[in-house]
Amino acid sequence: MISFDLVPGDYRARLVLKESLKRLSGLLVGLTVIALVSSAALAFVNKSLHSQIQLLQNQHAVTTQQRNDLESLDAQIQELVRQWQLLTTLRSGAPAEHIFTVIDSALEDNSIWFQRWAFVREGKREKSQGNTVNTGYFIVVSDDVEAKPSPAWDIETHIKISGQARDHAALSRFVRGLFNSPQVSDVKVQNSTLQRFAAANVVRFDLAVILNGESKK
Repeated sequence: MISFDLVPGDYRARLVLKESLKRLSGLLVGLTVIALVSSAALAFVNKSLHSQIQLLQNQHAVTTQQRNDLESLDAQIQELVRQWQLLTTLRSGAPAEHIFTVIDSALEDNSIWFQRWAFVREGKREKSQGNTVNTGYFIVVSDDVEAKPSPAWDIETHIKISGQARDHAALSRFVRGLFNSPQVSDVKVQNSTLQRFAAANVVRFDLAVILNGESKK
């Protein structure tokens, strides 16, 4: 049996082309939708990551500021402790009446005249190596190192005297009398000059008397 195709070839070709265009249009629409959804998803993820990064940066900035504040407070505390130790040390030492007693006992006669004198008391801190570890946040004492006492302050009391002596022998007796006092650790004659006058000669002197000190924790 013979069959005849009554549909023209051009019409059939147009139908095939039209169907292909429909499929292509649907595919393009689908790709566009997928691209839009993917773009929105990527934008959301990017925004979320940016927020997390910003949060971490803020936390890091806060942590750094806290560490700097702690280090500053620690330095202030150490400075206050140092000043407190110094003030405590300077309040101690030999009383003033003992100093006058020492000088008076060294004066054997009226051959010494004082023109000027100054009393100085100062504290010098002994150096010691600490056994602490700075972690950035706290100061921790190492477990494997025995705890050491805080640095001691050595009190040094100086009496600077300027005056005149009848002669060098009188000055020597005065210096020897100061040396004989148990409260005196050293006497330094800084200057002694013979001055000639019409009536008599005198020895002008400058000396420093260092009294024995004591260490205060």
